[in-house]
Amino acid sequence: MKAYNRLMVLVIAGFVAAIVFFNATYFARREASDRLHNVEINRLMERFSSGDSVDSVSLSGYERISAVEYLPAGFSQYDAERFYTGDQYVIRPLYIGDALTGHLKFSYHSAPDNTGDILAQNAILVVLFALVVVVMLYIRAFIIRPMNVFKQLPVTLAKGDFTTPVRAQKGRFFGQFLWGLDMLRQTLSHERQRSLALEKEKSETMLSLSHDIKTPLSSIRLSAKALREGLYTQPGKQEELLQRIDDRARDIELLVTTLQRSITEELLNLPVDITEFYLDDIVRRVEEAYRWQLELTKTEFFIEEHANSLLQGDEDRTFEAMCNLLENAMKYGDGKRIALSFSQEDNCRLVTVTNTGNRLPHSETVRLFESFWRGSNSTGKPGNGLGLFIARQLMVKMGGDAFATHQGDEMEVTLVLKMA
Repeated sequence: MKAYNRLMVLVIAGFVAAIVFFNATYFARREASDRLHNVEINRLMERFSSGDSVDSVSLSGYERISAVEYLPAGFSQYDAERFYTGDQYVIRPLYIGDALTGHLKFSYHSAPDNTGDILAQNAILVVLFALVVVVMLYIRAFIIRPMNVFKQLPVTLAKGDFTTPVRAQKGRFFGQFLWGLDMLRQTLSHERQRSLALEKEKSETMLSLSHDIKTPLSSIRLSAKALREGLYTQPGKQEELLQRIDDRARDIELLVTTLQRSITEELLNLPVDITEFYLDDIVRRVEEAYRWQLELTKTEFFIEEHANSLLQGDEDRTFEAMCNLLENAMKYGDGKRIALSFSQEDNCRLVTVTNTGNRLPHSETVRLFESFWRGSNSTGKPGNGLGLFIARQLMVKMGGDAFATHQGDEMEVTLVLKMA
């Protein structure tokens, strides 16, 4: 706010200085213009004093002098009365050498009176000055001051304070923005509560599973100990112990599967808002997000020409799925080329992300969309095996699908989007 106040003072001072300079310059020029006829008279007097006659001197080069009359010495009363008439004139004696030969009458016209124009121009400047002041005060009251009110909000949210609501405003500039910030606060608060609930549920599940695993694990250990120490020599009894070990191992496998399913269901708890949107909106967002990144790595990014289509689904979730495909292509490709291509089948629009440098065996392609699975080409690359899994699950929730294919050394991953 202090910086803006200083800017206001500078702008106002600059405007006032400009008005003062403009008027001072105008009146200085006006004063010089009013004295122009005296300058021209002096120039003519020099010529007449040097011997030029009145009739031989042309007045075309003189801006203010309109006529020159000569009255010789020894003039009569009649000549004097005729000579000393007129509106604006100057009488000068004419000396040639030291002798007075007569008098010269210089008729002139004044500079045009532009007082009305300068007043109008000053009025315009004052109106503009007032408008600038009003606009700056408006910006200060409705833009700068509200910004100071919620400038600490992102810091507050970053620190985890989701309890303080954002005060709504009806202004055209920040009403929607503040509403969105409050929605973000509420969403973050809800997600934190959900996260805490899930963590509690996960802890309870882990405790329950650890307790449930102890029983079959103890049975396996006891059976293994009995076999190792030869407590049962009868073949039937040994077979019974082996069967018991196998049964308890199946119990443990079932518990692990239950745990894996619980984690997977947690990952799939992604809300989807089904609406209608255009394919070009998604393509534009993808290009804006990744074009500059790929240019930095000198990766060719090609987007195939395509017809726009009205799609049905969640635009933000579709963009998220596309981002997962692009990130996957950037991570596992060779960095030479990534392309977006488009096709249509039945009532669906297919968007395919292709990257060069594929090193994934054909046998592993069918497992690309499994949760927590990573291929043999992932060695040394960060990741958790969830990107394509989440992308496909989002597509399924929106009535679409996702699949992957090989084309030589190129990997193609396709999203199936439902058309509206």
